[in-house]
Amino acid sequence: MMKKIILPVLILFIHVVSFAGVQDSIGVTKLNNKLHVQYMVSPGETIYGISTKYGVSLTDLFDINPELENGLKVGQVVNIPYNPSAMAKTSQSAASKPNAQVYKVQPGDTYYGIAKKYNTSVEQLLKMNNMDLKAGQEIVVGYNNTTTTATNPDTKTTTTPTAVNPTTNTATTKTPTTTTTTTPTKSPETPPATVESNQPALTSVSNFAPPFNDMGTPYTYDSSRKQILVVPFDPYLYFSDADDEIAGKSNMQRTKVREVFRKRLNTLLKAPGYETIHLLGGSNSDSLTDLNKIYSSVSYNYQAAINNPNSIEAKQAQTSAATSTTTAKKGNWMKNTVGSITGSQEPVSQYNTPADNGKYFGVSVKNPDFFKYFDEKYSIDYYIFINQFEVKTNYENCLDRAALNYERTFTVHYSIFDKTGKQIAGDKFKVHYNSNNCYVYQIASDNVPKMAQKIINQLPPPNAK
Repeated sequence: MMKKIILPVLILFIHVVSFAGVQDSIGVTKLNNKLHVQYMVSPGETIYGISTKYGVSLTDLFDINPELENGLKVGQVVNIPYNPSAMAKTSQSAASKPNAQVYKVQPGDTYYGIAKKYNTSVEQLLKMNNMDLKAGQEIVVGYNNTTTTATNPDTKTTTTPTAVNPTTNTATTKTPTTTTTTTPTKSPETPPATVESNQPALTSVSNFAPPFNDMGTPYTYDSSRKQILVVPFDPYLYFSDADDEIAGKSNMQRTKVREVFRKRLNTLLKAPGYETIHLLGGSNSDSLTDLNKIYSSVSYNYQAAINNPNSIEAKQAQTSAATSTTTAKKGNWMKNTVGSITGSQEPVSQYNTPADNGKYFGVSVKNPDFFKYFDEKYSIDYYIFINQFEVKTNYENCLDRAALNYERTFTVHYSIFDKTGKQIAGDKFKVHYNSNNCYVYQIASDNVPKMAQKIINQLPPPNAK
């Protein structure tokens, strides 16, 4: 009996010891028979940063920590799935990446005063923080790279000894891969020393401001086709009053319902004639990191709709209008009642679009490095942002309450930008769904393809210049 008790305790002790080296972890717990790291949230952190840091998708974090739906709080403990390879990568890269210098804003502070104090520019501070100053908040004022000699006496650095050649009177310093020779200056100061680091170097580091200062692995693209980058909606921007009912009928967790819609719409946004880059479930190794970079670099607000006059849909409407005009002249014209375009003709539309002239929930890119970064990395021609996804049930006009046959509306808000950052389209699209079907996969199959096609048709034809 004693052996049976000791063995599980010993196994747990080994796991706790193994987690001791994981950066910022405060312990380990077992959830659903799987080990998880317990991580305590620090000031200034975001859910996107934690997701990137530990190589865990937002979906997995929300599934394990449902309370994150209400936002992230300082001191909150987040359970993170234990992934040995991801944890090792996080620990190894921590020493080779720059550490942020944080300043606590005081009453009366201005960006100009802080910039002058820390020998930087207002523009750089805005790039690093993108926020209004408030007393008590913490902002980033610069970055200290751990691979350079620090002036702070409390900072630990590793240096290699410098030897002086008596014949040439030069100081030489050896590193693991190269030998650097430097001529000492006349100043009595100590000759510069090269700091060694046993950590692997980043694949590619750019001159962009955070969060784009780590370029990652460049994408190998097909130069013969135009590229589209698809950005799925942020899990925080999904609103539904039907998920409890749908989850119960579909025999899944509530958070999984959202992910079905998110993944299905993301997958279907594949425009013929274009090469589509998906950051959700994509083959690129930097997908998760880049997706979180996007979410932390944009903001959302209500905007007036923009329809692309050079879109596939506009071209189809022009062709349809011309055909209708020709047919009318022959006396065989028949008026269509679905869809409309400017003018007296009304061609057939493949969308049952409800009348709604309100504004849509649009995206604004607040980081000046955004478009340049993704253009250099992926050679992007167009960006499709899915900004918000809504599921709304009309309980007042219940078609059959006993059979749970309700009228539901599915709404997607989207924006499309070109490679220069110019917005060429943006709107919301609604699909009415009258059904008692509460199986999420059937619901997605009946509604999401219409949404995807509507968005794709706002792109220019792939052969357009």
